Amino acid sequence: MTYPQMQGTVLPQMRGHRVGKTGAVASSRTSVVSSPSPVSSTEDCGLSKGSISQLQEFVQGTKIFPTPPNCPVLQWRYNTRPAGSSIEFSATCAFLLDGVPHHTVGAWRSNKKLAQRDAAERTLGLFVSRWASLITLDELAGAAHKDARPAHQSEVELAEKFCQRLSWGGPSFAWSHRWEGGQCQAFAEVGLLDVPHTFQGRKMSTLEEAYNDTARRLLWYVQCPGYEDMFEPDQDYVRGVAQEIPEPHPCWNKDEALRESEDWSLTERKTIVSKVQKRLEQVSSEVGKPVWYWSFERDMKDRGWPPLFRAHVTLAATDRSFSGTWQRGQREAQIQVCARVSQLLDSQAVK
Repeated sequence: MTYPQMQGTVLPQMRGHRVGKTGAVASSRTSVVSSPSPVSSTEDCGLSKGSISQLQEFVQGTKIFPTPPNCPVLQWRYNTRPAGSSIEFSATCAFLLDGVPHHTVGAWRSNKKLAQRDAAERTLGLFVSRWASLITLDELAGAAHKDARPAHQSEVELAEKFCQRLSWGGPSFAWSHRWEGGQCQAFAEVGLLDVPHTFQGRKMSTLEEAYNDTARRLLWYVQCPGYEDMFEPDQDYVRGVAQEIPEPHPCWNKDEALRESEDWSLTERKTIVSKVQKRLEQVSSEVGKPVWYWSFERDMKDRGWPPLFRAHVTLAATDRSFSGTWQRGQREAQIQVCARVSQLLDSQAVK
């Protein structure tokens, strides 16, 4: 779990009744993956020493929905890449936190043990430091105001606006979807606490249903007023996956997250998606509805890393579509197509 690229985040350090609401969504088969950025010296709090053991204790400390017995608490996978004449490793840790499968990834390191420790430290930094620091979460969520929820005309719009209150680095929200076997699955990439999270919903028969389903799960996850009790843990599912947690969806482009978390000079490239989306919203006549629809192709024959992706986007207002060329990494593919959409908007503005 690296800070800037996580597929969802539970609130294990918040008020007690909220902890119980962060379990796996009933029949959702939803997972949370993330790519946290390095823990700062002020956030470290002594986590470097025994970070793997501390993470295991943290996960085992879940009281509402503990990990089933005789199942590994932390499950590790590794990726490798060449680094000169040697090899570097990145570790991905999978675990169940209040019934929700989580996957977290660390930075590239020279050996497996260092990679494993890095991932554990980043995970603890996110959950123990960043989420726990939000002791005024009710204020951030709007509970101190008359209107606990921002004005909205759809659940998709509500999810975008509500999550802005939990964003440290400014609004960051991007939607995408994929069709498979005649069903659509939507993904929301959200920046919470300066950490990109990716939320996924169930496969639905229509595009609108898929987006709304993912929006509802996101709103439940961040405990938006009115959505706290919408889902509850699916005990049968958790028991079925506890021994070996399934890998996250390929849309989680963790290598891009790591690269970006280590090079903040890429800020402009990171925000191009949200900037173009905002421009589209400004000229859209349908308030509260998605302004574009994303889909991605992955070259399954390619063995390179990051994987090859090609992005496609359709603008809702005009049904005009744009397709990019094959790029290394899903984010790069999306940025390439965003640049074309931006050029279109620039040309229209001139006219």
